[in-house]
Amino acid sequence: MYNDLQKRYVKEIKTNQEQSEAIKNLTIKIHELEHNLREQRQRIEQLECKKVSWKTSAVSGKRSRTPEGEVTSHRDMSKKEESCCSKYLELLLKEIKKLKKENEKLSTERRALKNELAGLDKDFFEEIEDLKHAVQESVKLNNQYEKCLKQISVLYGLPFTAHL
Repeated sequence: MYNDLQKRYVKEIKTNQEQSEAIKNLTIKIHELEHNLREQRQRIEQLECKKVSWKTSAVSGKRSRTPEGEVTSHRDMSKKEESCCSKYLELLLKEIKKLKKENEKLSTERRALKNELAGLDKDFFEEIEDLKHAVQESVKLNNQYEKCLKQISVLYGLPFTAHL
Protein backbone atom coordinates (compact mmCIF):
# COMPACT_ATOMS: atom_id res chain seq x y z
CA MET A 1 0.00 0.00 0.00
CA TYR A 2 2.85 2.32 0.88
CA ASN A 3 4.55 1.69 -2.48
CA ASP A 4 1.30 2.29 -4.34
CA LEU A 5 0.80 5.58 -2.53
CA GLN A 6 4.39 6.56 -3.22
CA LYS A 7 4.06 5.69 -6.92
CA ARG A 8 0.80 7.59 -7.21
CA TYR A 9 2.30 10.60 -5.48
CA VAL A 10 5.37 10.61 -7.74
CA LYS A 11 3.20 10.14 -10.82
CA GLU A 12 0.94 13.07 -9.90
CA ILE A 13 3.92 15.32 -9.18
CA LYS A 14 5.53 14.45 -12.54
CA THR A 15 2.28 15.03 -14.39
CA ASN A 16 1.79 18.35 -12.66
CA GLN A 17 5.35 19.43 -13.48
CA GLU A 18 5.02 18.35 -17.11
CA GLN A 19 1.78 20.25 -17.51
CA SER A 20 3.21 23.35 -15.87
CA GLU A 21 6.24 23.20 -18.17
CA ALA A 22 4.01 22.72 -21.21
CA ILE A 23 1.91 25.73 -20.25
CA LYS A 24 5.05 27.80 -19.71
CA ASN A 25 6.44 26.78 -23.12
CA LEU A 26 3.13 27.45 -24.86
CA THR A 27 2.84 30.85 -23.21
CA ILE A 28 6.34 31.75 -24.38
CA LYS A 29 5.56 30.57 -27.90
CA ILE A 30 2.31 32.55 -27.95
CA HIS A 31 4.18 35.69 -26.89
CA GLU A 32 6.74 35.08 -29.64
CA LEU A 33 4.01 34.60 -32.23
CA GLU A 34 2.21 37.72 -31.08
CA HIS A 35 5.47 39.65 -31.34
CA ASN A 36 6.03 38.28 -34.88
CA LEU A 37 2.48 39.23 -35.78
CA ARG A 38 3.03 42.80 -34.57
CA GLU A 39 6.26 43.02 -36.58
CA GLN A 40 4.52 41.75 -39.71
CA ARG A 41 1.71 44.26 -39.25
CA GLN A 42 4.27 47.05 -38.99
CA ARG A 43 5.93 45.82 -42.19
CA ILE A 44 2.58 45.82 -43.95
CA GLU A 45 1.89 49.36 -42.79
CA GLN A 46 5.31 50.48 -44.00
CA LEU A 47 4.80 48.81 -47.36
CA GLU A 48 1.34 50.29 -47.71
CA CYS A 49 2.79 53.73 -46.98
CA LYS A 50 5.45 53.18 -49.64
CA LYS A 51 2.80 51.98 -52.06
CA VAL A 52 0.73 55.12 -51.45
CA SER A 53 3.78 57.35 -51.93
CA TRP A 54 4.63 55.53 -55.19
CA LYS A 55 1.10 56.00 -56.44
CA THR A 56 1.08 59.70 -55.61
CA SER A 57 4.45 60.26 -57.27
CA ALA A 58 3.29 58.27 -60.30
CA VAL A 59 0.18 60.40 -60.62
CA SER A 60 2.24 63.61 -60.55
CA GLY A 61 4.37 62.22 -63.40
CA LYS A 62 7.72 63.08 -61.82
CA ARG A 63 10.85 61.99 -63.60
CA SER A 64 14.12 60.91 -62.08
CA ARG A 65 17.49 59.55 -63.12
CA THR A 66 18.48 55.96 -62.61
CA PRO A 67 21.97 55.10 -61.38
CA GLU A 68 22.93 54.49 -65.02
CA GLY A 69 21.93 58.08 -65.87
CA GLU A 70 18.74 57.27 -67.75
CA VAL A 71 15.68 59.44 -67.27
CA THR A 72 12.61 57.48 -66.19
CA SER A 73 9.24 58.44 -64.88
CA HIS A 74 7.97 57.26 -61.52
CA ARG A 75 5.11 55.59 -63.37
CA ASP A 76 7.54 53.16 -65.02
CA MET A 77 9.32 52.43 -61.75
CA SER A 78 6.17 52.14 -59.70
CA LYS A 79 4.70 49.44 -61.95
CA LYS A 80 7.77 47.24 -61.46
CA GLU A 81 8.04 48.03 -57.78
CA GLU A 82 4.29 47.72 -57.28
CA SER A 83 4.22 44.20 -58.71
CA CYS A 84 7.18 43.25 -56.52
CA CYS A 85 5.55 44.94 -53.56
CA SER A 86 2.21 43.20 -54.12
CA LYS A 87 3.94 39.82 -54.31
CA TYR A 88 5.75 40.59 -51.08
CA LEU A 89 2.50 41.70 -49.46
CA GLU A 90 0.83 38.48 -50.55
CA LEU A 91 3.67 36.49 -48.98
CA LEU A 92 3.38 38.52 -45.80
CA LEU A 93 -0.38 38.00 -45.67
CA LYS A 94 0.07 34.26 -46.13
CA GLU A 95 2.64 34.23 -43.33
CA ILE A 96 0.31 36.23 -41.09
CA LYS A 97 -2.55 33.80 -41.75
CA LYS A 98 -0.25 30.89 -40.96
CA LEU A 99 0.89 32.56 -37.74
CA LYS A 100 -2.71 33.33 -36.75
CA LYS A 101 -3.69 29.69 -37.27
CA GLU A 102 -0.73 28.52 -35.22
CA ASN A 103 -1.50 31.10 -32.53
CA GLU A 104 -5.12 29.91 -32.36
CA LYS A 105 -3.99 26.28 -32.17
CA LEU A 106 -1.58 27.06 -29.35
CA SER A 107 -4.19 29.14 -27.55
CA THR A 108 -6.65 26.25 -27.73
CA GLU A 109 -4.03 23.84 -26.42
CA ARG A 110 -3.10 26.28 -23.64
CA ARG A 111 -6.76 26.62 -22.61
CA ALA A 112 -7.12 22.84 -22.56
CA LEU A 113 -4.07 22.48 -20.33
CA LYS A 114 -5.31 25.24 -18.03
CA ASN A 115 -8.67 23.48 -17.74
CA GLU A 116 -6.88 20.24 -16.93
CA LEU A 117 -4.82 21.96 -14.25
CA ALA A 118 -7.97 23.60 -12.87
CA GLY A 119 -9.11 20.08 -11.91
CA LEU A 120 -6.30 20.00 -9.37
CA ASP A 121 -8.06 21.92 -6.65
CA LYS A 122 -7.08 22.62 -3.04
CA ASP A 123 -8.36 19.21 -1.91
CA PHE A 124 -5.96 17.48 -4.30
CA PHE A 125 -2.95 19.23 -2.80
CA GLU A 126 -4.21 18.58 0.72
CA GLU A 127 -4.48 14.91 -0.18
CA ILE A 128 -0.89 15.01 -1.45
CA GLU A 129 0.24 16.54 1.85
CA ASP A 130 -1.68 13.86 3.76
CA LEU A 131 0.02 11.18 1.66
CA LYS A 132 3.44 12.72 2.36
CA HIS A 133 2.70 12.70 6.08
CA ALA A 134 1.48 9.09 5.91
CA VAL A 135 4.67 8.10 4.09
CA GLN A 136 6.83 9.79 6.73
CA GLU A 137 4.94 8.03 9.51
CA SER A 138 5.28 4.70 7.69
CA VAL A 139 9.02 5.21 7.35
CA LYS A 140 9.32 5.92 11.10
CA LEU A 141 7.25 2.85 11.94
CA ASN A 142 9.31 0.69 9.56
CA ASN A 143 12.51 1.90 11.23
CA GLN A 144 11.08 0.96 14.65
CA TYR A 145 10.09 -2.48 13.36
CA GLU A 146 13.55 -2.96 11.94
CA LYS A 147 15.16 -2.12 15.30
CA CYS A 148 12.86 -4.59 17.04
CA LEU A 149 13.69 -7.29 14.49
CA LYS A 150 17.40 -6.69 15.00
CA GLN A 151 17.00 -7.02 18.77
CA ILE A 152 14.97 -10.21 18.43
CA SER A 153 17.45 -11.70 15.94
CA VAL A 154 20.37 -10.91 18.28
CA LEU A 155 18.46 -12.34 21.23
CA TYR A 156 17.83 -15.66 19.41
CA GLY A 157 21.12 -15.69 17.52
CA LEU A 158 19.56 -15.37 14.07
CA PRO A 159 21.26 -13.46 11.23
CA PHE A 160 19.43 -10.25 10.27
CA THR A 161 19.89 -8.32 7.03
CA ALA A 162 17.97 -5.15 6.32
CA HIS A 163 16.32 -5.01 2.91
CA LEU A 164 15.87 -1.50 1.56
